[in-house]
Order: sequence, then structure tokens, then C-alpha cells
Amino acid sequence: MNTRHHFSVALGVWLVSSSLLADDRVDYLKQIKPVLTARCVACHGALKQEAGLRLDTAALAIKGGDSGAVIKPGDSVASLLLKRISATAESERMPPEGEPLKPEQIEAFRHWIAQKAEGPADEQPERAPRDHWAFKTPVKPAVPRIEQPSVEQARWQRNPIDAFIAREHRQRGIVPQPEADRRVWLRRVSIDLIGLPPTPEELDAFVADQSPDAYDNVVTRLLESSQYGQRWGRHWMDIWRYSDWWGLGAEVRNSQKHIWHWRDWIVESLNSDKGYDQMLREMLAADELYPNDLDRLRATGYLARQYFIFNRTTWLDETIEHTAKGMLGLTFNCAKCHDHKYDPFSQAEYYKLRAIFEPYQIRTEMVPGQLDFEKDGIPRAFDAHLDVPTHLHVRGDDRNPDKNRVMEPAVPSFLSTDELKLAIEPVSLPPQATHPGLRDFVVNTYRQSAEQQIATARSAVEAAKKKLLESEAAAKEIAAKAAALKPETPAKEDAKLTDVLVRDDFSVEKPEVWEQLTGKWSYENGRLIQSQTGAIRGAVRLKQMPPADFEARLKYIPTGGDLWKSVGISCDVTASGNELLAYVSAVASGPKSQIAFKEGGNYVYPPTALQARKVELNQTHEIVLRVRGTLLNLSVDGEHSIAFRLPTPLERQRGFLELITYDAKAELLAFELRPLPAGLKLVDADTPKTKPTPTAVPAGPLPVEQAQLAVTIAEKALKTAEAQSASIEARAAALTGQIVNAPDAAKELALAASKSERHVAVARAEEQLSREELALLQAAADKKVEAQTKLTAAKSALETVQKTVDMPSETYTPLPGAKKTQEDYQNRNAGKPFLTTSTGRRTAFAKWLTDPRHPLPARVAVNHVWMRHMGRPLVPTVFDFGRKGTPPTHPELLDWLAVELVEHNWSMKHLHRLIVTSHAYRLTSSSAGASDATLAADSDNRFYWRMNPIRMEAQIVRDSLLSLAGELDVSLGGASIAINDEVSRRRSLYFVHSHNDHQKFLSTFDDANVLDCYRRAESIVPQQALALENSALATTMAGKISQRLAAARPNAADSDFIRAAFVAILSVEPTAGELATMAEILNRMTELARVKKRPNPEALSRTNLIQTLLNHNDFITIR
Repeated sequence: MNTRHHFSVALGVWLVSSSLLADDRVDYLKQIKPVLTARCVACHGALKQEAGLRLDTAALAIKGGDSGAVIKPGDSVASLLLKRISATAESERMPPEGEPLKPEQIEAFRHWIAQKAEGPADEQPERAPRDHWAFKTPVKPAVPRIEQPSVEQARWQRNPIDAFIAREHRQRGIVPQPEADRRVWLRRVSIDLIGLPPTPEELDAFVADQSPDAYDNVVTRLLESSQYGQRWGRHWMDIWRYSDWWGLGAEVRNSQKHIWHWRDWIVESLNSDKGYDQMLREMLAADELYPNDLDRLRATGYLARQYFIFNRTTWLDETIEHTAKGMLGLTFNCAKCHDHKYDPFSQAEYYKLRAIFEPYQIRTEMVPGQLDFEKDGIPRAFDAHLDVPTHLHVRGDDRNPDKNRVMEPAVPSFLSTDELKLAIEPVSLPPQATHPGLRDFVVNTYRQSAEQQIATARSAVEAAKKKLLESEAAAKEIAAKAAALKPETPAKEDAKLTDVLVRDDFSVEKPEVWEQLTGKWSYENGRLIQSQTGAIRGAVRLKQMPPADFEARLKYIPTGGDLWKSVGISCDVTASGNELLAYVSAVASGPKSQIAFKEGGNYVYPPTALQARKVELNQTHEIVLRVRGTLLNLSVDGEHSIAFRLPTPLERQRGFLELITYDAKAELLAFELRPLPAGLKLVDADTPKTKPTPTAVPAGPLPVEQAQLAVTIAEKALKTAEAQSASIEARAAALTGQIVNAPDAAKELALAASKSERHVAVARAEEQLSREELALLQAAADKKVEAQTKLTAAKSALETVQKTVDMPSETYTPLPGAKKTQEDYQNRNAGKPFLTTSTGRRTAFAKWLTDPRHPLPARVAVNHVWMRHMGRPLVPTVFDFGRKGTPPTHPELLDWLAVELVEHNWSMKHLHRLIVTSHAYRLTSSSAGASDATLAADSDNRFYWRMNPIRMEAQIVRDSLLSLAGELDVSLGGASIAINDEVSRRRSLYFVHSHNDHQKFLSTFDDANVLDCYRRAESIVPQQALALENSALATTMAGKISQRLAAARPNAADSDFIRAAFVAILSVEPTAGELATMAEILNRMTELARVKKRPNPEALSRTNLIQTLLNHNDFITIR
């Protein structure tokens, strides 16, 4: 099989290379060196020489390595190099990683070796990696000068940028294009600096201003605008991977809630022209440099954004990768699994760099006025684990750490010198950083919240007392009406009661008469006793069905109960849930007699069917219930109590009779049941016109009882609020005494603080007990047991905390001024306190990074700014300035700008001004009229002989629509806006933007990828035109733009409207041809609208014209 395989490979090579004859000369520079550079030099070049072999020049390849010569010129069969690149066994094949060389590549090597393996005589080997241009501190070169320049050349001498660019033009025979129209330039610079097109008034003013300072004055105005920070804040948010939190549901898995504070810090820093170096230092280490400055602490949102709950290694890998790419322009992530293939950066150094970030975690700082960290707070970095070791992961696998050695924090050796090195010093943190509860605003926020709770509680007490007075008055009125009712005396003998149907003195058990249903019943001492209390109904059922009209008498002694202590007679009890009941309750808060009924599973307690009365425990009472039709009379202890008639249309349903208790211990002494004589007159009752509202409160509370409990709960809530207020003061004093002041009184303060918390616990437990009592009152029948269980638990909880009140303890809870973010999914180290010391590693790294002698950060920043103004970067590989990256097109210009940035305090506004006031920035973007020589020399415009047109980013498209319509809200800062908020008119950078959430309109255009966006993609797809034509935003804004133009020009002719539309939307005057064409189209659209009988056809056609211009290429393109 192996022989057949070799034959097939050889045959394939022969077939592929059949056109490459032995006499054909192989071009080393085109066919051999590119392959060596791409696939071999990483291990056999200046950076690394595996087996002592270098392949970066033909001569070095022939020289060979530790195994001797690998190429024998003229003899490809005997050459080891050819054997290794054509080997089929992976253990023998070179290169060892990636795909094998293609057959045509192998054949080219075969012929090249056969042709003596010749290379250029002057071929130079790779420079030493440390000599790479980007690893050398930039030196400011002299600005090129022309002696006695012409008028045209003089234009290229006013700005140093132009001098460097013009030199390249001269050397390449390139003739630059003329300047753009002033209107085009103003639109360009306005969108570049503030992200909004100029207004017609601004255009007119600039065109009219012929002063020498006209351009400079525009730039000054734009840089001083607060919109500058919003525009360029979004650019840097791209580079630094800004993202709002995302996860699953409410679970934060990536980034942090309230990360928008970091976004606001970026905008504010840019508007104030904070130095770029200072911005980097604050983002990396503000917690160590400015631990008590909340404004600066927002900057470490950069580190909080890297958060990933599931894997700490992923979290730190992304921190390293994007800190390197975004700030250093290097791909350190390539060294996670092995030494970097191109740059002098080892795998060990990768983990030493990780050690710088290893200790940091995230916490959220309280903001003034807000106690709820879910609602607001500042997410920021801090060092939580000072001694956690960093280990090298074998082959980059975090499941296989090399624990035999600890990686100490360090920066790459090729970027470390005696002058530029990492100097780590631990940082002692001030008390307020370690104990944020000490901050004045934190204490005041708790204090204000407590005062508000007290005020609210006092208002609640007053309201509850008012309700109680109203309930008591209503109850007195009902009682008075009930007392006025007098039973009518029977007039004749025919009212005499008939024979007794059932009589029982309960001296002996009579199972043939009674069926025990619920409760705990027993016959003792000649009585029937019910002894079960709690939210339980006890019932014994009379097995004999009572007559329709009857009189029932029950004599009993109530002996106890937890709350209600109710005893009574129930009739018409059916399996379908119907019931009439009359009972007497000895509830302490308001003893009463009550008639009620059950309808649809709910008990109904008519307010006219109750009477407040005295009921004594351990005394004999008698209940007499007389029923005729729907009329019920209840007498208690020989006095008429209640007359009640079932409301229409309810009818009685014949059912059983039961003797009942509810939460009562009772002794039943005697019972009689008789038919009710027809002649016995009952006290009548007014028939209600409407049924009372059902309630789910069996044996439920009187309105008075509810009101009394409401007052009790309100008073206890006030007590809780007052105890909480006192505890806040005590805890604040204790912490201050412990940390800030002399500790002499610290012990006593701690004891007081601890006791204050226990007082709060007792107050809360008492309040909760009252709430559970009310819950029991209001519980439905089938929920009584559950409610009683909760009440019992509340009693137990109160007893428990009461026992601890006087126990001496110095343990208390400091006022929380910050909340630690969950470190991982297991939430390990959740209770670990904030430390008094920080490692200082990130401070050292930040200072090393922003040292003026550092070769990379200023160059990287300049490159990003240049690209966003000029349409293409000086270094095309914007996040890779390393040896694999593309060299700069204008290396001296890049270095001059980098040094200039540093010399001017890293001022971004100074850099912007230099670029946008250059002559190169003023050039037209059109290539019309360019010479053939220019086009041939630089067809891609790498050397800026014209301006590069740039397509608007997503945010600028939306913001421009709103701005043109006069609808844009340019206010600064605040929480992120929901992506489905169609009403908001704020600038687009304020929308929620995360891996999971994208605003629909923005995502149609070139929006930022939150995972990696060092350079936005530019796309032209049909969906973008559809969005500008059909989306609700575009159609609404088109209408408003049209109305706005019309309002500024009442009764304007179509031609005037068209001119105004061109100027407003495209910032240019229409040509005569454009004006004629658009006028004709406008006229046709108006006529068509009239034919279709559309309302207001002129306005409709003008709106359609606006939409057409919004789809113009010159609207979405920055020329």
C-alpha cells in the first residue's frame, strides 16, 4: 500500500508539473522565497534556527545546519530539503504544522535545486528581530523641505504632514488632485470630527468666509463641540471592544451591568482632551493610581468588559490579546500555545504577561443616591488575590498547567531595556478604597434612604389609624342597627315548639347520631371535647338530615384557641360546596357573632350579618339558630343577635347539619334539634338588592380587625425603619472608629453596632409576625394550614432573635459601599474582604506602556486616527506592527506624528488638527482628470494623491438622519438605551450594544463587532438601500426633513426646494442637469399622487424626493 501511495503522489506531481520542463527557469524570488518566507522562516530564520538551519536566503539554505547541507545544488534527489518537504509521514514532513506544500510548490523546489539553487547575489538575510522597525523608539525625522518651491509646492510645505506626502509624490512621479470644493471639505471634516453633517447655515458661512483662518476656525469649532467626544468615543469603543453585558436571561456572563459608565468616561476624556497616555493608565490601573476617584475608576471598565463567568483563562486570554492588539499593535495571543512564530516573544513570556493581570477581579462601586447595585453602580477592577500563582499551560491547555514553576510578572524582553522596564511596587490603598462604606456619600445615601423609609412609615401609620377610625365608626353603626331589632312575641298557642327530633347531652358517645369529620374530638367527663387548635376546622356531622325549617340549640364552653376561637352551627352542607353557618368568635381583637354563607368555593361575610359582642372563655354560652326558607335568626345567650336573609337570586340547597369549631378548644354540653313551627314568627331582615362580594376569608376578619392589624403592622414597620436608621449610624461610627480614628473606643462602638443590628432583626421579626397574622386572617380555607405554618415559623424566628439581643459581640456588618462580582460560576471567594494592598502590577505595566520612550503605543494610536481620517492606515495591519505585519507606507511620517503626539502631551485634539488642516486632507476624492502616470504609479492611492472616500458607519447614518430632521438629541451620557426603543432620538452610541443585542437599523449597516473591531468593514448590500427607503426611521425622518425644509421656505418653487434638499442632505448645489431631472421627477410624482387621490400630493412627492436623496451614494459616503 505504501508503494502505491508514493506512486500516486509522484504521478500527481508529474501531472501537475507537466508544463514545467527541465529547461524552464524557476524564479527564486517569485516561486521559492515566498514559500520559504511563509512556511519555513518562522523556525529557520533570524528569530529561531531549528537544528541550526536558516532558510531566509538561498546562500544560508545551501550552507545547511546541524545535519549538514540540506541542499545539494544540481542534485535534487540527494537534497534533504526536498525529501523532507515531499515526505508523506507527518513525523518526517516539513513544515510540521499546517497543510503540506502543494505538489506544484514541491516541483518548483525540485527544479530550482536541479538548476543549482541560485538566488540573488545581493540577497540579505532577515534582520535581527529586535531590530524590527516597530520595536525601536521613534525618532522625529527632519521635515522634508524644498528650496524655492513653486506656488503649488508651497501648498505642500505648510503642514509637516504634507511635506512627507509630497516627497513620495515627487519620488514616484505622482501628480496630486486639486482641492475639493469647500462644501465637500466642510461635510468631510464635520462628519469626521463630530459625526454629523453641516447645516445649510454652516455651509453658507464657511463658503462666504474667505479669511486665511477659515479652515482653522471650523476645526476649532468642531473640536470644542461636545459632539466630538461622542463621535470619537465610538471609534475608541470599537478599538477597545466596548460591549454592554450579555448572558442568559438576567445572568451576567460577559462584561458587566452599568458598563456604560466606562463609555461616558471615554466621551468625557476625549472632550476634555485628556492625554492618550493618561487614558491608558486610567483604564489599566485607576484603582491603584486613583483609588478614591469614582470618575477615574470608571476607566477600569476596560478591564471589567473582559469578564467571562465560565472560564478565567478565557477572560485573561482576551485581556492579554486585546490589550496587546489595541494598545501595542502586537499579536501576543499567538504565543499562548508555543513561542511566537514571527516576533521575539516566547510562550513563557506570554504567561509572565498574564501574571500582571492574574490578581484582578471586578466589583461594583455604589454611586451617590442609589443603594441597589442592580439599578446602578460603577463596575471597576481591583486586585483580589495578591498571591495567586500563574503557571504556564502546556500547549496552551489550561487543564494541563506546569506547576513546577511560577511565572513572575514581566513584559516581553524585546521591549524591556534599562530605561524602559517594569518596575513593580505594591500599592497601599486608602481606607475608603478598602472599606467603601467609609465614604461620606455612601453613609449619606444610606442615611437618606433610612430617613425616607421613616417618613414613609410615619405616613403609613397615620393612614392606617385614619382607616381604623373609619372602620370603628362603621362597626358601631352596624351594631346599633342590629340592637334595634326586637323579636316579635308569638301571639297564639300555635307558635308552640313541636317535639324534639334530636337531643344529646354528650354524656356518652353516640356513633349512630354523630359522624366525626375533622378536628380532634373526645368524650370526657360527660362532654364532647374538641382540642385541636390552629387554622383547622373541627366538625361533627348529624347523620339525620334536618327538616327544611328548624331550630337548633347548642350549649358549649369555649376554652381556648390560638386566634379565632370560633364555635357554631353549620347547615345545608352539601358535597358541591354549599354551606350556611352561624358562629360566635372569641377573637381578642373583636369578639363577634356572625352569619355567613359559601358561594362558588368562597365564604361571604355580609356586613349586615355580624354583631360585635362579649364572648368569655371558660364560660357557658348558648347558640340558637332558627331557619325558615332563606331567613336565618341567630340568638346568643338568650338575646337576639342577627337576622339575615340570603340575597336573591340565591336559594337554599338541603344538606347536612354540622357542629363546627375553628381554631378553638371547646366543650359541647348539649344539643337539640326541632322542626320550626309555621306559626313561630322570626325577626325579618331587609333583603339586599345585590349580593355581597365573595371573599376568600373563612371565619374572616371584621373590617375593624383588619384595620387594627394594619395599624399594628404600620407601627412595627416604623419601628423597623427607626431601628435601621439607628443601626446605620452605629455601624458607620464603628467602622470609622476601627479604621480611621484611634481604636480606643473601637470595641465599644463595635459592640453597639452589633447590638443595633440585632435590634433591627427583632423589629423585623415582630413586623413579620404581624404580617403573618394578617395573612392567616386573609387566607382561603384551603390555604389556612400553610398560613398557620408560616405564622408558627414567624413566632419561632422572633423568639430566636430575641434571645440574641443581649449577647455581647463585636461582629457587625459594615455599610456595603461596593459589591464584589461573582468570580466564577461556583461563586468561590464570594465573602473575601477587600484587601488593603494592591499588587501594583498593573500600575507598573501602565507606566511602562505609556513611557514616552516606548516604541509602540503612540505609533498605534496615530495609525488608528490617521486611518479614520484618511480612509486607509499608514500601517495596513492595524493590530499587527510585528514582523509578520505590513510595513508602513510612510514610515518617517508615522514616526514624526508619533513623536509629535507625545511631545504635545499625547493630545488627540492636536493630532486631529494636524491631520484635518493638512493639504492632503483637502484633496478631492475623485480621480477624474488624473494622469495616466499617476494612475499607473499608484492605482490604489496608497500615497494619497487624492482623498479616499469613506462609507459612513452605522451610527453616523442614523445620527445624520435624525440631525437633518432636527430630531437628534445630543445630550451626553447616561444608561444604555434598549435596542427596541423606537422613540429615542439620542445618538446611536448610547444604544445597548453587545454580542446578543444589536439595534436593528444599525446592524443593517457597518456596525461594530464587539468581539474584535480594530477596523470596521465597509459593505454595500441591498438591505442598506432598503433600510434607507422603507424602514420606519428613514420614512419618518424623510417626512420631517421635507417639512423642515418647507417650513424654512414657505411657498418655495420646486426648483428652490430641490436646491435646498441637495444642500441639506448632500452638502452640494445640484448641477443644472440634476436640477432639471429632479424637477421632472418631482412633477411626475405629484401628478401621480393626484391621480391616485393621495392627500397633500405636493408634500408627498417632496418627501419621496428626500428619500431618493437619502439613498444617494453621496449621502452615505464621506467624500
